Amino acid sequence: MPTILHKDSRVEMHRVPGDTLAGASLRGFDLRHADLRGANCRAADLCLTDLGDGDLSTATLISADLTLATLTRCAFRHATLGDARLQAVTAPAADWSDADLTRVTLKNSSLRGATFANANLRRADLSRVDLTDADLTGADLTDANLSFAILTGARLPYAALIGAVLTGATLRGADMRHTELSLATFNGADLTDADWANAMCGGTVIARSRGVATVRGLDTLTHLASSSIDRATVHSARDRLPRAFLDAYDSPS
Repeated sequence: MPTILHKDSRVEMHRVPGDTLAGASLRGFDLRHADLRGANCRAADLCLTDLGDGDLSTATLISADLTLATLTRCAFRHATLGDARLQAVTAPAADWSDADLTRVTLKNSSLRGATFANANLRRADLSRVDLTDADLTGADLTDANLSFAILTGARLPYAALIGAVLTGATLRGADMRHTELSLATFNGADLTDADWANAMCGGTVIARSRGVATVRGLDTLTHLASSSIDRATVHSARDRLPRAFLDAYDSPS
């Protein structure tokens, strides 16, 4: 019978029937400060569970359901969460460094100040997520859905946003230096004061987006192929876009 201990005091918090926590129902449990390092929580029900300040580093949470869970300052370092459901979680300052979050659903979640350094977020649903001041350095966001996400002040240097959808996303002051932006779509995005120094573009689409003229580093981009920017966005910039940038972008009528 698995025993869940407090990570600091080592006091027993819960005993759960079965041989592992795989498939276990922990719905609504108070697991604050729990030590679940390396635990097998595959397909577990953790809806509405409070895991604040807990440690799930290296845990397996494939296909687990954490909908509406509280994950404040929770550690998921090197955890495996492929296909997990984390819709509408509250996870400020949580640490997902080096975690596998392939195809997870995080939509409508609060992830302010969270860390996703070098995390795998390929095909993740991050729509309408608040990632204000989050650290996504080196994260793989290939084909991720970031529609209407808030990334104000977020750090994304060396991240991969290949094929990512950022429709309506807010990227004010975001650090996107050396980011791979090939095939990414910025439709109706707010790019005010973002830093794209030495980023890579190719097939990148910018349409009806705000603040493009204030983006830093547009003259340092590496263009792997031609990209697209709509005439309305170019016109709103009032000749403040570098010629090298415009030469690499087609402006359809």
